Amino acid sequence: MISRRDLKSVYKERLEPELEGLEEQRKSIRNLDITSYLCGVLILVCYFTNPLYYFGIYRYDQIAESLPYIFSVLLIVLFFINRSQKKNYRSEYKTKVVRAVAKMIYDIWIYYPDEKVSEEQYKNSQLFPRHFDVYEGSDLIDGTNSYSYFQCSELHTKYKKESGSGNDKKTTWHTIFKGVFFSANFNKKFSGTTFIRTKNWSIDLASSYDTVEGNNPEFSKIFKVKTTNEDEARAILTPRVMEAFVDLYNFYRKPIDVSFLGTRLYSGISFNEELFKPHIYTSVYDLEAIEKLFELLIFNHIVYDELNQSLRVWAKALGY
Repeated sequence: MISRRDLKSVYKERLEPELEGLEEQRKSIRNLDITSYLCGVLILVCYFTNPLYYFGIYRYDQIAESLPYIFSVLLIVLFFINRSQKKNYRSEYKTKVVRAVAKMIYDIWIYYPDEKVSEEQYKNSQLFPRHFDVYEGSDLIDGTNSYSYFQCSELHTKYKKESGSGNDKKTTWHTIFKGVFFSANFNKKFSGTTFIRTKNWSIDLASSYDTVEGNNPEFSKIFKVKTTNEDEARAILTPRVMEAFVDLYNFYRKPIDVSFLGTRLYSGISFNEELFKPHIYTSVYDLEAIEKLFELLIFNHIVYDELNQSLRVWAKALGY
């Protein structure tokens, strides 16, 4: 596993040399995008200038009359070429970048671009209990081996609302959760249930639980902790765990929701952007995109590793 300090040098040595062909793909797709936009503008210009002919403002001949159709055909051709190239580019990016970053952090992690965390795990987390009508996701990272279990993927859950009736019936869709969802198991079972949620952003779904304050003032300012077992919650809130929460929040400034129950840790970090998807108008050499992905994955590794150690000590002290 590499550290934050080593990320830039490892990226330069191991990853950047593999990206030259990918960068050329990105530029080609970007140029196709720009050409498509220009064709769209030219189509609009042709259609808007057409009425000027009927008012005698300018001479309109057969060539000018056919231009909108020519540009429309060209736009359709460009659309299908661009879509095909983007699909290939996304696949290459995920193979060369996302998979490589996951391996940098922990070499047993396996990346499946078209799979996602199961609905069962999402429901078991109790983080987002509202019924969903759509469950979408991709980019599964699996760290399963004979001793432990870790998974994360992008998820987007939505519910629908229907109003009116007959011809006036309307359906609107509302997001419940959109972001990256994690699940990891421990060798020890939690005797209680503990939630850690970002203040002001997250809904308090455990209002009847006891509130626990951490001994890190910055952590307590950002997060609220609710639990059915205060001793267990304090064992969870080690200095390193609280520091990892604060670091992740300061890096992303996004809502973080975490639950500890049964034998598992669950976490959902909300994003509007898709972290595992390449950006056409940003260079593939952009280290910031790599850092975002790295910070997200290293956070869960730190929390998982620290809790595995602290919970063993805590359970032994209490005779569990």
